[in-house]
Amino acid sequence: MAKPRVVVIGGGAAGMATASRAKRLNPSLDVTVFERSRWVSFAFCGVPYYVGCVVKRLSDLLYYPLEEFTVKRGIDVRLETRVVDVDVGEKKVYYRDAKGREGEVGWDILVLATGARSKAPKIWPELAGARNAFYIEHLHSGVEMREYALSLPRGSHAVIVGAGYVGLEMAENLANIGLKVTIVEALSQVAPRTLDPDLASLVEEELSSNGVRVVKNAPVVGFRVSDGVVKAVDTEAGRIEGDMFIVGVGIEPNTDIASRIGARIGETGAIWVDERMRTSIEDVYAVGDAVETRDILTGRPVWRPFAQVSNKMGYVAGTVIGGRDAVFRGSVGTSTFKVFDMVVARTGWSSSEAEKLGFDPIEVSLRGATRAHYIPGGTRINLKLVADRETGMLLGAQAVGRSETVLWRINVIASLLTMKATVWDLYHSDIGYAPPLAPVWDPLIVAARLLMRELGEAPKR
Repeated sequence: MAKPRVVVIGGGAAGMATASRAKRLNPSLDVTVFERSRWVSFAFCGVPYYVGCVVKRLSDLLYYPLEEFTVKRGIDVRLETRVVDVDVGEKKVYYRDAKGREGEVGWDILVLATGARSKAPKIWPELAGARNAFYIEHLHSGVEMREYALSLPRGSHAVIVGAGYVGLEMAENLANIGLKVTIVEALSQVAPRTLDPDLASLVEEELSSNGVRVVKNAPVVGFRVSDGVVKAVDTEAGRIEGDMFIVGVGIEPNTDIASRIGARIGETGAIWVDERMRTSIEDVYAVGDAVETRDILTGRPVWRPFAQVSNKMGYVAGTVIGGRDAVFRGSVGTSTFKVFDMVVARTGWSSSEAEKLGFDPIEVSLRGATRAHYIPGGTRINLKLVADRETGMLLGAQAVGRSETVLWRINVIASLLTMKATVWDLYHSDIGYAPPLAPVWDPLIVAARLLMRELGEAPKR
C-alpha cells in the first residue's frame, strides 16, 4: 500500500512547520515541499539586519540547514522549483525546476503556504528591471540590497518608500553602514498601522536624532527611471533624488494557486480556512501569510502576516495532518520592532479602531519607570492601555521606550487579550518586582488603576 502523500507548496516558516510536525507525528507520511527559492525555513524578518551587516552570513538566517529536513526528518525538499499548476480532481501538482525540467507529483493532502508578496510591481511597473530599486520579498532581496548598498560610496543617498516597521528597520540598518537615508511616507506619521500619532512622534524624533530624514504626507506619484537606473521619486510633496530606492509599501497575500483551484477567498482577500487550517476544498489546507485568521477579541476575520502567527498555523495544520486534533484560536495582533535605541510594541486595537468595531473604548496614557527610582540606569516607557467601558475587557495597548521591557509589558497584555481578560484581571496579575528590574508599582498596574477609577467596581462573575 502506498504511503499517504502530503505536498506542501512553500518552504517558509509555515510550510516547513506543517511538513515537520506532520512527519514527526506520522513518520509513514510521504512529505514533499516545493520551494521556488534556494532556501527553506528562513528568518525573513532578519533581512534588514543582514543588509546592515549585523548578520554577517546569509546562512545565519536559516533556522536549520537543509539536511535537517531531508536527512534527519525524511522530507523531500525541492528547492528552486516552482509549482505551475494544480489539478484538484486528479490530485496532482505540476512543477518546473531551475533547469526548466517539468514533472508532476500526486498528493493525498495539499498544503498551500504561498506567503505574501509586494504590490509594488503592479503599482509602479516602471521599476521593472531597475538596478537600484528593490522590494523586500525574499532572502534574495536581502542579498541584492546588501551587495548594492555596500557598492555605493559612503554618504550615498538611500530612499525608502514606506514608514512601516520593515521600512524603519531598513532605515536604521542603511544609516548604520554609512548611507544618508530619507523615508517617504504617504500618511501623516511613521508606523501608521502600529502607533497612534502621539507615540509615533517619539519614533520620528529618534529617527531625526540619528540623521534619518522623514518626509510625511508624500504619496508617491511615480519614479524617474533612465537607462535602467532610478534617479528620483516624485511625490505630492516634491521630487526626491537618490542613489538607491527601497519600496517597502503594499503587500498582499499570494492567493494565485488558491484562486485557480477554486478555494474560497475570505473577505480580507486572503485564503479562508477553518480553525484546523482546512480550506473550502477537501484535503487542501492553507497556512501562513496567505491566510486570514480570526481576531480573538471580535471573532472577525483579519489578515495578519506575522511570523509568530504563521508558525502556529503550521503547527496546527501539521498536527491535524499527522493524525491528531488541534485548532488555531486566532490572534490579537501583537507586533514589535526596534529603531536605533527605541523599542516599539503594540497588541490588540487602538482606541479609534475599537470605536469603529463597535466598542465604547476608554483609554489611559502614562509615562512610567522601568526600575525603582533609586536604581541608576533606568529609563521610562510611554504606555497606552485601552479597554471597553461597558465590560472592562482589555482591548489593546501600545508602548514606546528605550528598553526591551517595552516588549515584555506588551506581551503581558497580549496574553491577557488572548484570554479576553479585564482591567481588573490586569490589576490582580502578579507581575514580578525587583528594584533593578521593575518598580513595585509597574506601569501596567498603574495603568489598570487609572482605568479602574473610571470603570468603578469589577462586575460580579
